[in-house]
Amino acid sequence: MRNFKFVIICLLLSVYSYSSYAHDNDPLFNQVNLQAQAEREIPNDQLTVMLAVEEEGKEAAKIANKINQDMDWALKIVGNKSEVESRTQAYNTYPIYDKRTVIGWRAIQQLELKSTNITDLSELVGKLQSRLQVKNMRFSPTRETRVQYENELIEEAMIAFKQRIDIIKKHMDNKNVRIVNMHINTGGGHDRPVYAESRMTAMDSKSAPAVEAGTSKITVTVSGSVQFF
Repeated sequence: MRNFKFVIICLLLSVYSYSSYAHDNDPLFNQVNLQAQAEREIPNDQLTVMLAVEEEGKEAAKIANKINQDMDWALKIVGNKSEVESRTQAYNTYPIYDKRTVIGWRAIQQLELKSTNITDLSELVGKLQSRLQVKNMRFSPTRETRVQYENELIEEAMIAFKQRIDIIKKHMDNKNVRIVNMHINTGGGHDRPVYAESRMTAMDSKSAPAVEAGTSKITVTVSGSVQFF
């Protein structure tokens, strides 16, 4: 008797499992793929500047000493600016060849500065240019600014997505709708360069660069599939 009950239970479980599997794998008819976008120009409220100390000569030790002196000088000045984030990059040395013979060395070390106080950072760069070269400057939104606007754009894109579903529903025989899958993608807002390197190296080393933050475009895309049933 116990064996008979056990067999019945196993059969019932098998039928239930098959039914669930079959339901989950039923073909989905009347599916429509669609997407909607929302985009906006957002303010660039952060400036990032890459400066460098470059030296070349016949003795690598003397070059390293000169670079260390210039970088220490720059870091002391930067250290007085609490609103400026600073980060030194790796020190790199390269041989200078003449017909496969090493005749000297070239070395470089970079210093990255970042701040939301664009005026102060621009003035700081003007001071540092007496001993460091400006390699590039770029504007970008801070992470907090980007997230704030992305959240607003997700709302707008979701509303646009639902509006498109309503438009399609008018032309479908089946009026019930369910979302099969959905993807939300954020993009854009690439850093904007301030000006070309050739112009930066030609600037007066004592003058602060004239800069304008401008804006960056960010885009949120909502895409997915819906089924009418």
